[in-house]
Formats: sequence, C-alpha cells, structure tokens
Amino acid sequence: MEKYNRIYATREEQEDRIRRNFGHPALEPHNNSLNLIFESVNDVGGYIDESAAGHQYDADCFAIRFKGTSGILWRITVNYRSNIASLMAERFDEIDFDGEQDPIGALMHAFRNMMDFAVHWYDFRDGDWEHVCIHESREKEPSCWPGDNVASAVMALSNDLRTAFEPPMNTLRREMREAYPVAWSARQTPPDTEFSDVVKYVGYLTELANSESKEDAYKIRARALKDLFDEEVEEE
Repeated sequence: MEKYNRIYATREEQEDRIRRNFGHPALEPHNNSLNLIFESVNDVGGYIDESAAGHQYDADCFAIRFKGTSGILWRITVNYRSNIASLMAERFDEIDFDGEQDPIGALMHAFRNMMDFAVHWYDFRDGDWEHVCIHESREKEPSCWPGDNVASAVMALSNDLRTAFEPPMNTLRREMREAYPVAWSARQTPPDTEFSDVVKYVGYLTELANSESKEDAYKIRARALKDLFDEEVEEE
C-alpha cells in the first residue's frame, strides 16, 4: 500500500509537508504526536492520502488508509484546526509540565477540538465509506495529545479482529458483523480465510450482542478468544 500524492517523491517529503501544515512551532508535544501517527501508519503498512480527505469548513484534513487483519479497508480522517492550536500556543510556554499536578487533562479538555478524527470502512456493496463511531471518550479527562489517540486508533483497527473483543468496542463489533462478510466477498481477506471462518467469528459477535448480562458477555468473550486466537483470559 505504498502510495503518495503525486507531488511527493517520497514518504518523508509528505510527512514533512504534514508537519508544516498540521504542526505548530510552539507546540512541541503536539508535533511529537504527529510523528507518532507517522510511525503507526508505517507500522501497519498504511498510507496517508491528503487529496481524498473529506474537508470540513473549519479544519484542514488528511486521511489515513490501511487494511485490518480482517481484510476490511479502514480510513481515519484527521481534522486539524490551526486557529485553536494558535490560541493554545499563546501562553503555552508558561505551563509547568513538571509540577505536582499534570496539566495535560485541563489543557486538552479545553482544546481537544484542536485535532480530532473520524473512522470509516469501505463498503464494496455500494462503493461508499461507512462511518463508525469510534473516538476517545468524552466523559474522561484527556491524558494525552490528540495525535496519540489517532495513532492508537490506527494500531487498534489494524488488528481489528482482536480489537473487536475489547469490552468497550460495541460499535466496532456491530459494524464488523457487516463489514467482515463484505470484505470476504470482495476478496480482501487473507487467501486462507474460508467463509466458515467468517461465520464462526460473526457468530461470536452476535452472541455478545445478544448476551443478557455482563457476566454472560465475559464468558462468551473468553470462549471466543480461546477458540479464535488461542488466548486465555479470565471470565471476570
């Protein structure tokens, strides 16, 4: 999946451009989080596509595209608002990050819209991108820079078959009940994947969706992880 916009000769040139357009000279931690995004994209064999990102009126955007272990094609659109970054930078050098209280939570709670992201999977049935509601929790105080969350989403979805069994991933499980069979039909799954494998996997997702209690859900999850990944976990 080695792709760049045609104006770039190398991946490094594209990353340098994104650093200039999506970074800020006074916000070193934010710039470092951009580097973390680049590393995660490289690790999963994905690529960054600036031309295909869905632009918002108030943000500059780029899209990250890659394939999960399921064969599903994922797109994460990153939205950056430079005006919010510039406001944060006004007094950023006055913040003590080495003090007794970590300021990152208070800072990013107020400025979390500086950078956010949206997740979609490619639906071969109609050639459109389907939105998946996956994002950092709005109920918890942020503990990192937004780019760190983007990198985490890339890594999680690159291993989507396993990530779907994490307890908070209700929306991902629901979407993969459709997306996984579609990916198989479109010949996107690994060559040795048979439809019986898809049926078994989706069956566990359906069991989880229909479970009547948290205790039942953990039992189903433990049985699925053992059967699908030979992974032992406590039923909790």
